[in-house]
Amino acid sequence: MSEPYYSDDHVTIYHGDCRDVLPNLFDIGLVLTSPPYNLNGDGNRSGGTYFRSLSDGYESYGDDMPHNEYVAWQQSVLHDCWDVLKTDGAIFYNHKPRVGGDRVRLPLDLVPDDMPIRQVIVWDRGSGFNRQFTYYVPAHEWVLLIARPEFRTNTRSVDDVWRIPFETGGEHPAPFPLSLALRAIGTTDAKLILDPFMGSGTTLRAAKDLGRKAIGIDLSERYCEIAAKRCAQEVLAL
Repeated sequence: MSEPYYSDDHVTIYHGDCRDVLPNLFDIGLVLTSPPYNLNGDGNRSGGTYFRSLSDGYESYGDDMPHNEYVAWQQSVLHDCWDVLKTDGAIFYNHKPRVGGDRVRLPLDLVPDDMPIRQVIVWDRGSGFNRQFTYYVPAHEWVLLIARPEFRTNTRSVDDVWRIPFETGGEHPAPFPLSLALRAIGTTDAKLILDPFMGSGTTLRAAKDLGRKAIGIDLSERYCEIAAKRCAQEVLAL
C-alpha cells in the first residue's frame, strides 16, 4: 500500500483504487460511502453537466460499465469493506433505484447474498432530476444498513426516513450532504470511519467534526486534494 496522500490527527487519505488499499485496513467501526451509480451504463447516455463534471475528475472512469460488471465490482468492494469491519461494525451504503435497460434496477442486487441488509433508510432529498421524462421525478435515494450482529445505534429517536435536502454547487458533481454524514456517524459509537469512494471528503469532514477518526480513499488525485484541503480546515462547532 502506498503512503498516505494526506494525514492529520483525525484523517488519513489514500490516493488510489480502494481494492488495493482495503486489504491493508482493519478495526473499522463504520463504512459510510456513496459509489458511482453507473448512470451511463446499459446504454443510458445522459451527458449534461453531471457527466462533464465527472470526467473532469475521473478521466479514466465513464460511469458506463455493463450492468453485470458493475454488480461484480460493487459486490467485491463491499466484501472487502465487510472483511475489515469490527465485530460490531456496519456499512451505510448510499445508492438509489435507477432505470437501466428499460427496467428499474434496485441497489439490493449490489449487495452480496452473504452480507445482511438490516434496514433500508430512505433519504428524502426533497427534489430530483428526471432523466426519464416518461415517469415521475425521483426525489429519494436509499441508504442500505448492512451490519454485523453486534451493531447497535446509540439512539431510539431517529426514524428510517431522512429528510435532508440535496446539496449542489460543491466541487464534486454528486456529493451527499454533510448533514447526512453527520447523522449516520453521529447515531453510532464508531470510532474509526471509512469511505472507500471518498469524493470531496464529506464523510471525513463529518467524522472529524464529531471527534472521530476517518480513512478516505479515492481514485482521483484532484478530489484527494480537495478533500485534504477540506479536512485541514478547523473543526466546526456542532
